[in-house]
Amino acid sequence: MFYIFEMANNHQGSVAHAKLIIDQFAAMTKKYDLAAAVKLQFRQLGSFIHKDYANSDLKYVKRFKDTELSKEQFREIVQHIKQAGLKTVATPFDNESLPWLEELDISVVKIASCSVDDWPLLNSVSDINKKIIISTAGAKIEELREVYTLFKKKGRDFAFMHCVGEYPTPTESANLNRINTLRDEFPDIEIGFSTHESPKQRSLAPVAMSMGCTIIEKHVGVETDEIKLNTYSCTPDEMEEAILQINEIKGALVGESDNQRKSLKSLKRGIYASRDINPGDQVNLEDLYFAMPVREGQLDASNVREILNGFESNAVIKKDSAVLKGTFAPASKKDAVAEILSYVRGYLNASRIPISKKDDAEISAHFGIEGFGDTGVFIINKINREYCKKLLVVFPGQTHPTHHHIKKEESFELLNGDCVLTLNDKEIVLEKGNPVLIPQGVAHSFKSEDGCIIEEVSTTHIPGDSVYRDPEINKLKLSERKIVIKNLMEQW
Repeated sequence: MFYIFEMANNHQGSVAHAKLIIDQFAAMTKKYDLAAAVKLQFRQLGSFIHKDYANSDLKYVKRFKDTELSKEQFREIVQHIKQAGLKTVATPFDNESLPWLEELDISVVKIASCSVDDWPLLNSVSDINKKIIISTAGAKIEELREVYTLFKKKGRDFAFMHCVGEYPTPTESANLNRINTLRDEFPDIEIGFSTHESPKQRSLAPVAMSMGCTIIEKHVGVETDEIKLNTYSCTPDEMEEAILQINEIKGALVGESDNQRKSLKSLKRGIYASRDINPGDQVNLEDLYFAMPVREGQLDASNVREILNGFESNAVIKKDSAVLKGTFAPASKKDAVAEILSYVRGYLNASRIPISKKDDAEISAHFGIEGFGDTGVFIINKINREYCKKLLVVFPGQTHPTHHHIKKEESFELLNGDCVLTLNDKEIVLEKGNPVLIPQGVAHSFKSEDGCIIEEVSTTHIPGDSVYRDPEINKLKLSERKIVIKNLMEQW
């Protein structure tokens, strides 16, 4: 989670009070080890407000004038934010404020909802090579598609934030389902939540986090005898309560029981031999039976596929004895590879997808060749320069485990069959002709029910660039989980 503490005008035009806010929220950030930032707002009032209204009593004009800070005052505040160990975020409301982003060394740019269709501002911001977060209150999906296209074309790292432009926002107007709409419509960018409910209400931030939001923004401030907060800003204590709720629900979402597998194992049926089995014997289902209990080191009913279909015993197993782990192995690794190659060749031919004499291949078997039918992928390497192209052949019922790439950005396009890509824990059904981008660092996995062929186009492939969620896979050397096949056509 990335927290943005929006100071807005709660500094009251005072550098000293701004520092007080920063110090108190920095202390809370350190207490809970948060990734967090303080956000400022930039306006050049001399041009931002029409000259005829410069001295008016209009609500926002008066507020902005009363809390105005100079660039040097903002510079002092920015330095204090950094010294406190926090990131800096700023919202420029006009083009004239954009130079301040560089001059004050602001880390993240925030676009307010009122500016989401301010094209003079957006076009200029899209040229800035910084993280950009865009609030979406009141914007139609069609408008957001245009914004998305602009920032994608410029290659920017950007996120959309759901929010409601009503201050404070009643719970019944929160429209949290729009988070799902944004995640469905824009699956390859971060989605956040800028929340404006009264701190007297239960915070909606934990709910947004549970729906997949990775950025939370909240207006904050510190009250004194002279300064009181508006109805939608949180004090440090109120923000801390919301963070505690987020942490509790986050723990419930991702926390796993360390005892459940052991508990369930005791209820499973173990595998026993229904006849004497000798070394070299291959077994069928009728050579086995299943009964409680499961002894230590014994295979259970969930492992039955590991010892059928061409696997042979490497030990004597007496009738009615437990079948132990490691008792069966593939009859021949060479035979297993030959079967895989035969399937791939037939599938490519049926799909009318040719390969060349220059193509090499890899059998990526994360749990060994014997587990390839369940977990893995067959990779045909076509090109690997500044760009890279591969064909991925996924077998029926096969899954490729969750991982991310440290450096590589890639896209998947379905050529044949069926495939479900899980991107940031969200399932996307791949469609022919519709490539899906997988950004650098984003966790993903994929699977197929009936088998598929995927075209992968990416930046340069670097061996060892994949980091798996399962630590057991990461422990393996590349040579332990990949079988390299040189000159693929010659193997056929």
